[in-house]
Amino acid sequence: MDSNVAVKYIHNLKNIKLFEGFSEESLMLFLSSIKSKLLKLKKGDIVFNEGENFSSLCVLLEGEILLTNSDEFGNRNIIDVIKENQMFAEVFSFTSRKESPVTAQANSNSTIFLIDTAELISIGNDDQNLVDKHIIISNLLNIFADKNLILLSKIEVLSRRNIRKKIMHFLEGQKEKSGKSIFEIPYSRKDMADFLGVDRSALSRELSRLKEEKIIDYDKNSFKIL
Repeated sequence: MDSNVAVKYIHNLKNIKLFEGFSEESLMLFLSSIKSKLLKLKKGDIVFNEGENFSSLCVLLEGEILLTNSDEFGNRNIIDVIKENQMFAEVFSFTSRKESPVTAQANSNSTIFLIDTAELISIGNDDQNLVDKHIIISNLLNIFADKNLILLSKIEVLSRRNIRKKIMHFLEGQKEKSGKSIFEIPYSRKDMADFLGVDRSALSRELSRLKEEKIIDYDKNSFKIL
């Protein structure tokens, strides 16, 4: 890891869950000893495509990344929106096949920090980073457990039988996540429709009905459950 890069981004990296338990100094030393690099992207650039082999864990330092996949009819489904200081690709990049189930695309100009996963957790008899790697593995187990809960939440949304129930379950989850009565959702209407797996026009109609019935109120991406 380049020293100038380390100085600029080390605070961001230290505050992600993967590196809990590291000081900035110890983290800089650890990252300098493994394969890592920065990737600069323009809006619309692809990090990796669905079905592609990809063997790096990614940390988003700046910008926003959309994770999507497509069904057999070519319809896009939004799986997640990655914000600054969040990780992605950390699950499938540790599998034996390393085949991505999603496409990762920059939703704005972005900077990503990539870490080779094989080297991140490999432990040899003469490994000088043995303690650090044990910390990393422990943190990864917690991250994978959290990701599993997020996946279960997504399944809960998609399992709802009609658009209204999908919308309300989604909004209740966003409210709980924010901890506020008035909360922002990270999606445009098109992206929200893709996330919920519904038609955009049908989503807009149902949102209008929910507002007219005084079940919810909203202004653009700001929502309140009444």
